[in-house]
Amino acid sequence: MISRSFLSSIAFRLPFAIVFTCVLVFSLSAIAIYGLQRARDEMAAYGLQAFSSLAKASLVSRQVSDLVSSAPFLMNAASPYRVSSESRSVVQQVDLLLEMTGPASGERAARGFASERIVELLQLIRAQTLDLARDADAAQAHKAEAAAALGEIATGRGIADPELRRRMNGIVQAASASDSLFQLGELRRRYVAETTARQQGYPGERLPLAEMQPYERVFAAQSRYLLEMFAIRASVSRLHTVSRDLSHVTETQGDAVARSLNEDLISTSDALSRLLVIVAVASLLVLVVAILSIRSVMRVSRGIAALSNGMNALAKGEKDVGPPSYSGSETELIRLLDAFRAFHDSVDRVSRLRRTAEAAARTIRSTFRNMNEGIALFDATGRPITMNRRIIELVGRSGSSRKLPIRRFVEPVPEIDPMLLPFESETGALMERAVVRHRTADERVIEVSMSRQPDGGIVLLARDVTALDRQEAEAVKAQRLDGIMRMTHQVSHEVGNMIGIITGSLGLLEREAGFNDRQNRHIARIRKAADRGRSLASSMLTIGSQQPIHPSSINVANLLRGMADILEIAVGPKCRIALDLDNNLPTIPLDPALFEQSILNLCLNAAAAMPDGGLISIEAACEKDALVISVTDEGIGMTPEAVDKAFEPYFTTRGDHGGAGLGLAMVYGFVRQSGGEAHISSKPGEGAKVQLTFPAGTGLAQRSA
Repeated sequence: MISRSFLSSIAFRLPFAIVFTCVLVFSLSAIAIYGLQRARDEMAAYGLQAFSSLAKASLVSRQVSDLVSSAPFLMNAASPYRVSSESRSVVQQVDLLLEMTGPASGERAARGFASERIVELLQLIRAQTLDLARDADAAQAHKAEAAAALGEIATGRGIADPELRRRMNGIVQAASASDSLFQLGELRRRYVAETTARQQGYPGERLPLAEMQPYERVFAAQSRYLLEMFAIRASVSRLHTVSRDLSHVTETQGDAVARSLNEDLISTSDALSRLLVIVAVASLLVLVVAILSIRSVMRVSRGIAALSNGMNALAKGEKDVGPPSYSGSETELIRLLDAFRAFHDSVDRVSRLRRTAEAAARTIRSTFRNMNEGIALFDATGRPITMNRRIIELVGRSGSSRKLPIRRFVEPVPEIDPMLLPFESETGALMERAVVRHRTADERVIEVSMSRQPDGGIVLLARDVTALDRQEAEAVKAQRLDGIMRMTHQVSHEVGNMIGIITGSLGLLEREAGFNDRQNRHIARIRKAADRGRSLASSMLTIGSQQPIHPSSINVANLLRGMADILEIAVGPKCRIALDLDNNLPTIPLDPALFEQSILNLCLNAAAAMPDGGLISIEAACEKDALVISVTDEGIGMTPEAVDKAFEPYFTTRGDHGGAGLGLAMVYGFVRQSGGEAHISSKPGEGAKVQLTFPAGTGLAQRSA
């Protein structure tokens, strides 16, 4: 029994296909030969039929020619009635000839044989013969009219003179028998002469008009009769001309058709003979090629089977597999053998590369799962493909959210518009990369990036940018405060100049005598206001970081311990001061007076934030290359908006019950002028913490100098 694998092999399918092709070619050749034989037979039958048609056309032409050539007998007929009857007989014969000329039902016309001209001439003959019959009928009617008039003349007695009646009757009898218009005219002239002479010779005997009318009708009817007969002669003459044309056309066409049919038959016979030879040669050639192809295919199929077995052995991991033997010269098989050897040499290398790729894939998977940034991939319909644990944490979801569609997955981030993302049949409006920032309940800032993939999928990237957001906010606030400080400096400089002019003018006034007590009191008030303006301008210069400072190397710990008593008194009895100072704090170049003023301002602000009292902590520690001093209270705290504006001049949260809002601005100006940074962290109800950071290197001394 034949196995299925053999039926599916090339060794079976290719020879089968070739054999099937050969059988098909031979079948088509047989059909072609049979068709050619039928075509030859039909061509012979067609030629015979064409010759028959030609003979029939020649017979028709001869009959018509004979019929029309005998037309002169019409003029020799005794009466127009016979002319009419003979003409209608000719029409019937022409109709029969037209029916014979047309091809019979199912009969094909011979090539080159065209009966249109013959039919046209026969139809012309028919039309002219019908005209001839009509003319004969009209002549017969005129002849009958003349005979009726002669009868009236024979029975009438209108002319009393017998001699005259005899002569008149003789004239009209001769007129009714005349065969030419000339003769009829002579008789008409005699008739007029007789009637005129009678009227002139016998004036008293006029001929009655009623008796003369039959004579007139005879002449009129005979005239019309002769005219119709003249038309009949012209029709016969035209029939002679058409007959000659018809004879010429049939003779010429017969010769051409016979010659063309003979040439076509000879050419067709030769072509059929050549085609038979070509078909026989082609069939033999197909047979030879098929035998050679089957032998070649069998050899190639054995080589391919050997290569296939070797490839399968290599794929199964067998190592002792040698190249198969092949004795053919086919280029493809030789190249396949070379490729087999190259494949055999690369099996080990591929195995090593696969092991390396698997290790790299494991590393990539581990990195994907443990990377600090969160990443999630979704397809074009919004269904999740994969995501790491980090993005679940950053978005605020649990582990069960891995199967959620993208719109539900990002619901904890209200800043993301759901219409941007795909969902089932909706593709979403996201076209370009979109980035949003979300602030969580624990004050973390999460940046979420969304981008569209070429296949329509969505990639979500999430990272914690809390520190970066804080730095950006601090940078913006510092830039804004620097602008305010520069403006404050310019204003204080201009105010100082104006106060200088005022104080100079007051000095000149005070040197002069002659002022009364009231004027002296006014001058003293102006002096007091000028001194207050000078003090305000000086403080504004400090805020604007333009106040001259006098730095010196100080030990911050010793300075803070020395201020403890003063600070306790300044904050009042309800508040307590606690110092937490690291040992071995470095000495840094600062202006001691301005530093003490800054710490005092911070403690006063802390005490004002705790109307019921509390603890004020002052800490000092080294962090990397900086000295950090912190002042922390347990007060009412500040809102984020207040924290953002706390260092601005004249900003205060105490309204009309506090200071002018210059304390923190002076602290900020001193810290910035000393090369440091100031930062406030606070929440409503949780107190506030102010950090002053000073560089611990030598850069400050150089900057101050």
